[in-house]
Amino acid sequence: MRRFGSYLFLRTLYAFIGVMLTLAGIAWVTQALRRFDLVTAKGQAIAVYLGLTLLSMPRVLGVVAPFALVVALVLVLQRLQAESGIVAITAAGVSQRRLALPFITSALVVSAFVTALAFWFNPIASRSVMDMMQTVRADVVANVIQPGRFTQVDTGLTFHIRNRDGDGSLLDLFILDERNPEYSYTYSAKRGRVAEVTGRSMIVMEQGTIERKAKATGANTFVTFGSYAFDLSQLAGKPGAANYGLSERTIGELLGLRKTEDTPEIAPEIMNRLAEPIYPLAQTLAVFLFLGFPTTNRRGQTLPVTMAIIVGSIVRVLGFVVMGISKGAPEISFMAVAAPTLLTIVFAIMIIVGIHPTVSTGFVDNLIDRLRRAIMGRQEAAR
Repeated sequence: MRRFGSYLFLRTLYAFIGVMLTLAGIAWVTQALRRFDLVTAKGQAIAVYLGLTLLSMPRVLGVVAPFALVVALVLVLQRLQAESGIVAITAAGVSQRRLALPFITSALVVSAFVTALAFWFNPIASRSVMDMMQTVRADVVANVIQPGRFTQVDTGLTFHIRNRDGDGSLLDLFILDERNPEYSYTYSAKRGRVAEVTGRSMIVMEQGTIERKAKATGANTFVTFGSYAFDLSQLAGKPGAANYGLSERTIGELLGLRKTEDTPEIAPEIMNRLAEPIYPLAQTLAVFLFLGFPTTNRRGQTLPVTMAIIVGSIVRVLGFVVMGISKGAPEISFMAVAAPTLLTIVFAIMIIVGIHPTVSTGFVDNLIDRLRRAIMGRQEAAR
């Protein structure tokens, strides 16, 4: 059994890696398409574009890894059922507890992987993305703004120039700043240049006007200036000096903040990080409950496989729900860890006792028939 257990362990891990890479590839394509404006609209190099999209992958892997494990377990256990392997193993005297060990070991490996992502790699990658985006914005303002085109540097901040002079000056500069919730500002100048003033990046504009418009009333105020400096330092912050959010901090930094600050959002963030490694184990036990017990192939495997996928996925979705609730109510943030732990214990007891949850085809047929009648009744009532 030891050699066969190693075979099941490796087979599950191979299937997990294959499914995870497939799901991660699909997710990477969606991320890459979302940031494609860095190349098309903001003129960034392809290396910057690829760097930003690849840095988003640790967070994506943290989300898809538990679901990839569910699919991998279903593939391996369904194959064993189809080949009557579980029946043969059980007939040889191997208990369900011992049969579950290789799959539990696989879940522990995935949990270690998810732990590394949640505790360190995700926050480090997120802060790297933040630093790179600040550099991108600064580069857009200084070098990438194209004459005759409206370039959106940041949400609510748009630049336009007529042309560039030989010394790099921006001719007929136009800036629309709508980031303030109460006022919008329109800057126009005959000439502007990017310069460092007292250690801060500025656009020094000459001979222009500023229009301030109240968004609520539409009242306008005009100011004419001979020289005016538009501050770019908030866009071009220095890497590492940004005010990182909780999601950009490692678990060690969060624990340090917990000791020095009394912010209510810190406890839910810590609890959610601690809970993430528990879900792969809970999902593994949930899938094993439906596919890890010997059954006859005459009943078919469609229903057990479907239930294993649904229940295994619901376990992780429940974590997202608890996470959202705990962030709104920090006093119950402990539920983020308590919920998956309780599920893991319940599933483990069911396997040890030998409880095999089954859903009969008659129950499913009856449910489908009721749904069909309800839909037909509503259609007739609408007529």
